[in-house]
Amino acid sequence: RGLFLATVVSNARLCRDHFRLVLSMADFPPTAPGQFVQINCQARCETADEPAEHAWRSESDPGLRTRSLVGPLPLLRRPFSLAGDRPGPAGGTTRLLEIIGRAIGVGTSRLAMLAPGETLDLIGPLGNSFPMPSAGQAALLVGGGVGIPPMIYLAEAVAKLGNPAIAIAGVTTVDFLPLTCDDNIRPSAELPSLCAGEFSRFGVPTLIASDDGTVGLRGLVTDALARVLDSQRLAADRVVIYTCGPERMMRAVTELATSRGIRVWVAMERAMACGIGTCQSCVCKVRRLDQSDWSYKLVCTDGTIFDGREIVW
Repeated sequence: RGLFLATVVSNARLCRDHFRLVLSMADFPPTAPGQFVQINCQARCETADEPAEHAWRSESDPGLRTRSLVGPLPLLRRPFSLAGDRPGPAGGTTRLLEIIGRAIGVGTSRLAMLAPGETLDLIGPLGNSFPMPSAGQAALLVGGGVGIPPMIYLAEAVAKLGNPAIAIAGVTTVDFLPLTCDDNIRPSAELPSLCAGEFSRFGVPTLIASDDGTVGLRGLVTDALARVLDSQRLAADRVVIYTCGPERMMRAVTELATSRGIRVWVAMERAMACGIGTCQSCVCKVRRLDQSDWSYKLVCTDGTIFDGREIVW
């Protein structure tokens, strides 16, 4: 891992709040599904904006009016899971990283507005990665909201192995769906279909669930997961579940998987100040299956991928 300067190749809006950012970098290390990067969301300061000295205008007002002192700034880097990683078009050592984010604050809103050719710096690749399914084992990829992007990268890796896979995406409403749906294939409320371009390009069908029923199945993502498990009739040892999204969702997915004896891997999400284990802020409780006591683990370095059965929710 290291600090890298990235150039924006493209930046497209996917829905009301979500955007897809493609970044180009030279000599970026190999990555794997489940890993993440820490992105600096601050705009680069011009010398003229940041004088070396500030005039003291009065006894009560030092006159500090520069942007870095009075404007809202994203001081900490933001963690983003990888939605894809591929070689650059010119070959060589250039890599293209795909990031899908949601603009909800000053930092992510700036990323959503970046234009091709602009630059930013990031730290990565960080964290561990999803264990791949065994030969012939089916993979169910359960993502909710901004937990959907790492499932896209995982779908590509599983498809390359030749394992069958089904993506299950959950959103509150269609306006928050960070996927490109095919106009000719309407998302089904019953069965997975090749309706989402991000997954269908790897031959992976998708079942979408929305809380309000505006797209796909009306209900929770766990309702969609149960429907897929019942319809596929796979033995517990022939399927593995991967999930990322809101913690309550992942807990429900883990409980459903555990009740059926199915292995489940979760990508935990936390606010991270550093992403490299220094700040000790992104902890979660973990209990080994053969032990009664729990301990704290760092999501950034011990994870972000954990055995869902070991998480103390």
